[in-house]
Amino acid sequence: MNAQALRALSGVRLTLGPVEDIESAAESLGWRCVVLDGAEVEDRDGFLDLCDEAFGLPEWFGMSWEALEECLADLDHGGIGGVVMVWSSWGEFAEAEPADFAVALDVLAGAARAWAADGVAGGVVLQGDGPALDLELF
Repeated sequence: MNAQALRALSGVRLTLGPVEDIESAAESLGWRCVVLDGAEVEDRDGFLDLCDEAFGLPEWFGMSWEALEECLADLDHGGIGGVVMVWSSWGEFAEAEPADFAVALDVLAGAARAWAADGVAGGVVLQGDGPALDLELF
């Protein structure tokens, strides 16, 4: 993964490459990189907790899909040129709770669209193995 490839990121993508490569590329671009380690996440509440902690969501965050969608869409990017969210070990949640996992993907895709609409480059990368998804490789 290099900076040029990261600049082309949009929406939600899959990668088998190491998280460290994405972090390095983001750092070289001056982008914000948020890593969600989903190894212990098997349900909606665990995922929402992980997002709350990783993004430092506001106190009013209501631990619901709607609140997460609103918080992620309204992130203060502090004038940075891009943001990439890397979700590693996503497969456990996808297998344990496929319906909630699908909602999580919809929320993340919506966040990536909101960032792009705000002129912030980047998107979401699912890193590692899991069930087959209809997502492009990154």
